[in-house]
Formats: sequence, structure tokens, C-alpha cells
Amino acid sequence: MACLILGFELTPLLPCLEYIIVHELLHFKERQHNDRFKALLDTQMPDWRSRRDLLNRMPLGQENWKQREKIT
Repeated sequence: MACLILGFELTPLLPCLEYIIVHELLHFKERQHNDRFKALLDTQMPDWRSRRDLLNRMPLGQENWKQREKIT
């Protein structure tokens, strides 16, 4: 079973909330931020890049998304 938890701190991000939800749900199909993941985003939300850019301009945005190292 999987769950998606949205924190209250996301309230200021309401304009980007749809992107955040689609992004997180697509991780059920593809875990990594690779070409397949981007293709899935293109299919589900063609304007995802502009929404991501808007999110990254907000105070909580992270401009340099890097793949996290796997912790074992």
C-alpha cells in the first residue's frame, strides 16, 4: 500500500499543487527523474516545465534538482 501525504506547508504553493500531485503520482510508475519520467509528465501534463519553473521561483523552490544518492 502506498500513500501520498501533502503537508500544510504546501498552502502557499497552491498554483503549483496540480503539478506536485501529478509529479508524485507518476513516481508510482517511474521512481527516477529520468527520460521515461519526463515522457510520462509530457503525456499527463504538457505544460509541466512552466509549472516546475514557477514552483522553483517560489521561496520553497529548489532550483537545482539532483537525483538523491541511494542510502543503504
